[in-house]
Amino acid sequence: MRSDKGWYLGDGGTLVVDGFVSFADGVPWQSIAEQIRAVRVQRGAQVERLDRLFAGCRHLTAVDGLENLTCPDGSAGAEDASEMFAGCSKLRRIDLSAFDTSRVRSAWGMFQDCRELREVVLPAQGFPELREAGGMFRGCRSLLSFDFAALGAPNLEDASDFFRMCTWLDEVSFVGARTGRLVTAERMFYGCCNLERITGVDGLQTGRIENLSGMFRFCARLSQLDCALWDTASVREANFLFSGCSSLSQLDVSMWRMPRLQTARGMFSSTPIDRVDLTGWGAHELTDTSYMFDSCASLREVVFGAMDLSGVLRAQSMFDGCTELKRIAHEGRGIQNVRNAARLFFGCKSLEHVPGGFVDLALAEDAYRAREGCPAPLP
Repeated sequence: MRSDKGWYLGDGGTLVVDGFVSFADGVPWQSIAEQIRAVRVQRGAQVERLDRLFAGCRHLTAVDGLENLTCPDGSAGAEDASEMFAGCSKLRRIDLSAFDTSRVRSAWGMFQDCRELREVVLPAQGFPELREAGGMFRGCRSLLSFDFAALGAPNLEDASDFFRMCTWLDEVSFVGARTGRLVTAERMFYGCCNLERITGVDGLQTGRIENLSGMFRFCARLSQLDCALWDTASVREANFLFSGCSSLSQLDVSMWRMPRLQTARGMFSSTPIDRVDLTGWGAHELTDTSYMFDSCASLREVVFGAMDLSGVLRAQSMFDGCTELKRIAHEGRGIQNVRNAARLFFGCKSLEHVPGGFVDLALAEDAYRAREGCPAPLP
């Protein structure tokens, strides 16, 4: 049996792609996606484009013959594989080993919400032209491990939400991975609550990254993170970077240089760290430190060195709930132009001294409960 439209739905809900498939009116089998149980791609099959090709086929369990799938020569269809398998919630394994990914530039959400996906066989040539992979495996809650080097994406710029809410992800390796063009890793591991090991993270090439916000947020079982030698010179945003890493008691960021950092909102909030050394940061563009150490109940000492904090406008709840905080070391220009300082030192019951010039609330428009429960005198 061969279809004159390039595809047909065979027995048992098998979608057979056997010729050229036009996407003039969108993905042609979208209206019967609920009936598709398997996909078989035959030799000579061509599709106009790859994006959302099998999206929403939530009963799909098997895909065979991807090596036969092509796009017309010279077309842009092969460059975008966004959401190609998004929502295929019953798909447990996908073999891309012989699939031609040499032209793919975007894999945004390619496997998003493939909730039972456990194994991905990546192509030997990798994704050499891949630029955007935001949310590529977002919501793949059954995925257990991943080798980033096997992705083969030396030109990757966007890895935001890459593993977001992969709740059973246990181990990720960056050993041998080329990440020198990465610009954003925002929420990359957000909600990976069972992630315990990230090997090779110390060698991650981070020199071009501008956004690290939420990268490890809610990685509750991550107890070790060797990122001391990261090149952070381009980072502008680091909001909630380590927030909710409730097992991360030791963290060395003392050698980071962050001259372009603007926002560090909630950066270390709800972590069990006891000491933070920010001496070398040089973050003279910093404007937002709100919630930076919020609920760090084990924090005893913060060393700012000569960091210029005079540009900080928002510092609400910066040390809120730091009940064990005893020492703040600072020698540079302090938080003197802050507008919002509500609950700044709320509940810091162990803090008896704040360095002179560290904070001045004279210009604060909101200083509600800024010093409540804190015995240290403030201006």
